[in-house]
Amino acid sequence: MATVLPTQHDFAAQAFERVMRLRRLIASVALFILLELSLVGLAPYADTVASATSQQGDIGRQVLILGALGLLMIAPSNARPPMAVPTSILILLGYCLLTCLWAIEPALAMRRLALTTAAIWIVVRSVGDLGAVRTLNLMRIVLVVLLVANFVSIYATPLAKHLATDESSIIDDWRGVMSHKNVAGVACSMTILFFAFDRTSSRMPPWVHALVLSAATVFLAMSNAKTSIGMVVIALAAGFAMQFYNPRHRSMALPAGVTATGLIVLYVFMYSGIIERILNDPFALTGRGSIWPPLLEYAGDHLLTGSGFGSFWQIGDRSPIFDYSRGWVAHNIGSGHNGYLDLLVTIGLPGLILAVTVLLVWPMIRLLCSLSIGRPRRALLCSILVFCAGANMTESTLLDRTSVVEIFLVIAVVLIHRLSDQSAGAHQHLRERMIRLATRNSFKAIRSRIATGDWSRPGAVRDAAGTPEPAEDRIG
Repeated sequence: MATVLPTQHDFAAQAFERVMRLRRLIASVALFILLELSLVGLAPYADTVASATSQQGDIGRQVLILGALGLLMIAPSNARPPMAVPTSILILLGYCLLTCLWAIEPALAMRRLALTTAAIWIVVRSVGDLGAVRTLNLMRIVLVVLLVANFVSIYATPLAKHLATDESSIIDDWRGVMSHKNVAGVACSMTILFFAFDRTSSRMPPWVHALVLSAATVFLAMSNAKTSIGMVVIALAAGFAMQFYNPRHRSMALPAGVTATGLIVLYVFMYSGIIERILNDPFALTGRGSIWPPLLEYAGDHLLTGSGFGSFWQIGDRSPIFDYSRGWVAHNIGSGHNGYLDLLVTIGLPGLILAVTVLLVWPMIRLLCSLSIGRPRRALLCSILVFCAGANMTESTLLDRTSVVEIFLVIAVVLIHRLSDQSAGAHQHLRERMIRLATRNSFKAIRSRIATGDWSRPGAVRDAAGTPEPAEDRIG
């Protein structure tokens, strides 16, 4: 029997696979570090309460982030080029860097932006090396291990519940090994979404999915995290609806979106009096009614520029909140408890519009237009986007370093970019048009018009004096 000797191609394939196995291992470790920092932190049961005057950073957290960065940087890159940060995210980070020029505390703003950028870069590199299936399975494993640890801690130590030394309204609420019940609520909600959708890629028996879903639902209910409880129901509804969506019928999605937006605006106008009374009630929305008016007032005075990235809360005595509030909001609150308002007061209205477009609108468009993304995975990614968008109505996590909702949102956005780049669809045509608008030829045409002072339309007929002739005066 003849023996088939390995060819040069076989040796190259084996070498490629060895390098990629190493890169996937490093990516798994880096992503695990990032998930552990966002979900648990450096110590279980550690309270993370920040006020407007606190500005110190967490040295241990920064060291771990730098360690994850270092691991990814030393990973071999000769087998396949690493995934690049999406252009839209680079533009957003570039604008945030621009706002650091007028930030109240530029050094602090730069440090916070650097940590946010590092977390995003870790996600991009890890997802690029692991791929969609391995990334989703790694996150499922992390969430299940965390859920088990949470249940064990409930029966092992009283610290797994909020004690009388915490806020009086959250006594006995479950938090597990995490810092707060709201973080536990997000973790349980994500566990529910990850095990409710795209189940075939997890390679787990159906009874495991049912058990995990039941356990996560129980812990979520006992955490009493109201935002997570409400948003996970909406996210599940959006995910189940997405399972029936056909991207070839995307022309119906825009009218449906416009109709839904119109109904929301109409609802706001119809019940504006009730909404105003809620905002003016200092005890409404668990005290958020006292936090948002000063932010809206500051935004009205600094609508375009804001205070600079990360330069409103937790920057010491120079925080702008002291100019707009003298009560408990100024001295005891470390965030606006609304991600959109916090971006509005830090990077201004242009930055808020850019951030919402890059992190929520454009990924959703790509998800709706991509033809090759399977319905179960489309449902999962859509549900994560919806949950994160809604959670930021009562919590501030957009572009907030390693906050748990921000990390899950970035993972979903990067996965959408990776999958949609490999899929045909209308989003590819939109992307090509935007690229053509920013081509070198377009910039050359603008430069030539500036140099010659000629701003007439291309192809316009000019008279002897060089003045464009009106269309109605031309001889056909």
